[in-house]
Amino acid sequence: MKHMAMYAYIDGTTNDDINDNGSIACQLDFLQQTNVDYDAYFIDTFIGASRARFQLQKLLMIVKPGDMIDVMDVSNMTSNIRELSSLLYYLDDLQITIYSDNVELDVGSIREYFTIAMMCRAEKLTMMQQELNRKKMCHLKRQIDLRRNKENKRDITRNDYQIYNMLMNSDYRTTQRKTGLSRSTLYRLKKRIQKRK
Repeated sequence: MKHMAMYAYIDGTTNDDINDNGSIACQLDFLQQTNVDYDAYFIDTFIGASRARFQLQKLLMIVKPGDMIDVMDVSNMTSNIRELSSLLYYLDDLQITIYSDNVELDVGSIREYFTIAMMCRAEKLTMMQQELNRKKMCHLKRQIDLRRNKENKRDITRNDYQIYNMLMNSDYRTTQRKTGLSRSTLYRLKKRIQKRK
């Protein structure tokens, strides 16, 4: 009868704190409490920002259909949901069983869960982007409205009223000559004062 191998996979920091789930010490303790005689342990140690999983790659090169992998947390096997979803598809094709938290996990259902999670995350990011765009548009509209209101509510001086009276008692050309203002400036001044009345 063909021997089915049982492997343990661990990745994490060299932190010796047994209560820190991200430490190798904690994961080793967790797996050793299962009292399983593993064929081999594969341990990836994270140093600094590096999250390379060379030992996992070695493990994936030797597993055969029917083999089992024990890992404290299945999400530790990759850096993100997309990679995890791809890995779970691969393991499902190989007919590899994963154990996690002392419970046998059906790779197909985990794969579906993480695929759904990945889709939800993508949808959430899209919604966040849309919300950000909406806020930017609201902010831009508010800025435009403030500028327009500022122009409309600009203080009208006594001099402005004098120019306005001059314009109302003559024409644009005469007022332009006397004040040195352009026709468009006189027109805006006229409209602004008329709005106040």
